[in-house]
Amino acid sequence: MKNKTYDANRPVHLARRDVFLEKATEVFHACVADMPYKQRAQQIDTTLYCLQSAVEHGTLAANATHTSPLEAPFLLFIRMVLFDLYSVRVIMENEHALKDRKSPLWQFLHRNGKTNDIVSFERGGEQLLQDVAHLFGMAEAPFRDIQKTLIERMDANDRERYQRAYDGLKRHLATRTRQKGFTPGQIFLPTPEMKYG
Repeated sequence: MKNKTYDANRPVHLARRDVFLEKATEVFHACVADMPYKQRAQQIDTTLYCLQSAVEHGTLAANATHTSPLEAPFLLFIRMVLFDLYSVRVIMENEHALKDRKSPLWQFLHRNGKTNDIVSFERGGEQLLQDVAHLFGMAEAPFRDIQKTLIERMDANDRERYQRAYDGLKRHLATRTRQKGFTPGQIFLPTPEMKYG
């Protein structure tokens, strides 16, 4: 639903979408490196928070009256990355729990020493994390193209507002010592639907 009330803040929402997506990419690349489970889980949670924030601001910007036809498909792609990364996060959490003797999952499967089976997934969290890394790589060029096109279409006032919002949020995220976490229910918020046909 297009609405003129979204037009006034479109440059600000676009700037925030872009900063959150850049931050998500930066944090995600750090979590692909070898690190302990807990630290990687925190990095993934921060990436999920930034991706969700990018989708939310992108959705608000896409509700304006004059948008690019590529914005909705781009948001759907970013949302797909968000879902995929969330799935990886859940699988990694379960893999970790199945290896931990204090975990209720491990205790359930190994009740009273009745089994010594090792539970594993066909494609583990590490492999799936690499798949998500590939998706991040695929999104980079289209993201930069859309970003450039949208900034070029702005008038001088909107371009200035975009830049101030971009610089302000980038500075804010860089100075935060503790990144905001992710709430799993957030990924189920609605985003624009693509209409095919």
